Amino acid sequence: MTRRGLLAGLAGAAAWSLASEAEAAEKGEKVVKAAASKPALVIEDIEQGKRGTTITLSQTQGMFPAPGSRWVDPTTLVFVPSHFRVLEDARVDAVVHFHGHGTTAAEAMKKHQLREQLDDSRQNAILVMPQGPVKAIDSSGGKLDKPGGLQRFLGELRVGLQRAEVGKTLGAAHLPSAARIGMVCVSAHSGGFGVTARCLKHGGHDISEVYLFDALYGEVAAYLDWVVARKEQTGARERHKLVSYYAGGKPKTNSLALIKSLEARGVDVLHEVREGQLSRAELTKGRAIFIRSGVDHSRLTFQNNGLRDCLYASGLKRRLESDWFAAKDGERAIERRK
Repeated sequence: MTRRGLLAGLAGAAAWSLASEAEAAEKGEKVVKAAASKPALVIEDIEQGKRGTTITLSQTQGMFPAPGSRWVDPTTLVFVPSHFRVLEDARVDAVVHFHGHGTTAAEAMKKHQLREQLDDSRQNAILVMPQGPVKAIDSSGGKLDKPGGLQRFLGELRVGLQRAEVGKTLGAAHLPSAARIGMVCVSAHSGGFGVTARCLKHGGHDISEVYLFDALYGEVAAYLDWVVARKEQTGARERHKLVSYYAGGKPKTNSLALIKSLEARGVDVLHEVREGQLSRAELTKGRAIFIRSGVDHSRLTFQNNGLRDCLYASGLKRRLESDWFAAKDGERAIERRK
């Protein structure tokens, strides 16, 4: 079932300056509606499926438009699994995925089965996909490349998802007014490495885990510094955890170089040269994990359930029981998606 143009008749009354609204909301301040002429976050579409709800938004604090950039698509996609619930701590954990070159957020979400992998992991989190450069060979992140860009993006997004019309559709999975963004994991395929690195360096919201899928084409120092910054932390939600899958080429060269640099800085590294050698327990406890995959570049994110297994092994809070850890020791089984 699809509901389109939900705000068409309410644009004048609901046109808020969401950037200011998000900032005020994070500080617990009273939000005042701005003039209708100011830009607003717009909910373009809500689609309900068997696994959950996909929401399409136009954001003022999304990646684009951005000064100096020719890209203008303001779209952000959000998937809320049917099993998702805001718990007593009122924190909304999020998985932010940056798509690669030559595609769009919508195409990548479908082709790489990102919604399905999050749902299968049974983790209590939402999936967020900002639209990057459309079908282009371009690793820029627009406003998310700027200091504080990720924080502004997530703040605006959260306030938009708390709107009454969204909550009515989400039902038990709605975001109450007290909810705030909690733990953030970032996933990136291919050219998504660039904006991911800038978010690590100065995004304004702490990123707990990063999953690179044949994506370490550059910015190696940014990933090194980010892991090392929390190397003394042991808690699953306090440390910085990196998982880098690579097939060959530049991602392989850079992954091998990063392994050496991390080890030189005193970080324990797990390196899987044949996919499946590491146990599920090791995948969970490790903080710097490198996996050589036999899957080609375009399918590496999904064919062997790469994102699903990263999420299973993450520090995200689980609300539902899972048998994924029933065989936690020994070589893990590789389960292919159809």
